Amino acid sequence: MSICVHLWLLASFLMVQSSAPSPTQLLGTWRGTSTCTDRVAAPACNDEVVVYEFTKGVKPGTVHWAADKVVNGKREPMGEMDVAYDKTEECWKAEFSSPRVKSVWRLTVDGDRMTGSARLLPGNETIRKIEARKAGA
Repeated sequence: MSICVHLWLLASFLMVQSSAPSPTQLLGTWRGTSTCTDRVAAPACNDEVVVYEFTKGVKPGTVHWAADKVVNGKREPMGEMDVAYDKTEECWKAEFSSPRVKSVWRLTVDGDRMTGSARLLPGNETIRKIEARKAGA
């Protein structure tokens, strides 16, 4: 094989490895569930019907996530954070900290379907499972 072919193959491999999904895949409204998976690690956890709004983040490559839960038919804000694509883990990822908990959230998008999880830090116990569909898709 010639040196040119080797260089072309290497460049192609690096382009595939370094490309991250566009933040536009997350933008919009998503509806679904966020269910508890480890009530020992997170005893106050409640299963929830959720509505997530994703908008363009302030920093390039980020997306702003506003999470609401639906209680008695009404949306109640739960929190907001920015997510960024983690090439190593191949997911949208963010850390969340409050006085009560520190967690890492991971989201994966496949068309109009989103799956994800929340893990408690520092123990890495999976405490939530997310299943959502893009509204209007």
